[in-house]
Amino acid sequence: MPGYKTHLVGGVVSFGLVVFIAGFLSASFSTLFEWLCCACLGALFPDIDIKSKGQQLFFRVTAVVFVVLLWQRRITDVAIMSTIALIPLTVKHRGITHSMWFIGALCAMIFTIVACTAASYLTMVFFDLLFFFAGAFSHVLLDFGPRKLFFRK
Repeated sequence: MPGYKTHLVGGVVSFGLVVFIAGFLSASFSTLFEWLCCACLGALFPDIDIKSKGQQLFFRVTAVVFVVLLWQRRITDVAIMSTIALIPLTVKHRGITHSMWFIGALCAMIFTIVACTAASYLTMVFFDLLFFFAGAFSHVLLDFGPRKLFFRK
């Protein structure tokens, strides 16, 4: 079972592969760094369902989002985020968060929300989600191998 360091290496490798295959080598340093961060976050994401570095990062980011939302008095959004933050605590390890179908649906949902609420950021979010998905793909690949990426028994 790979640890978080191995998954981060997988995220870096998946970042490199996507950049090379898609021909993004001419992107700016800041854009490449942003995509690298997204790939590494994706590589840690599936393990938010257990006590891990990924879960610690998830809850730290969630806490910052809570503070910002409370500062802006967006109580409804805080309630929604609270519900979302409870999900990792209620699912079994290597369950839904290790499903490429779930990760793909999550990316599609985020893309759709951005398309409906902040269309000017759509291109940026698309590429961020592409690298997040690639990182998550590397995580699931390292955990299950190539034959069990989408269908597990």
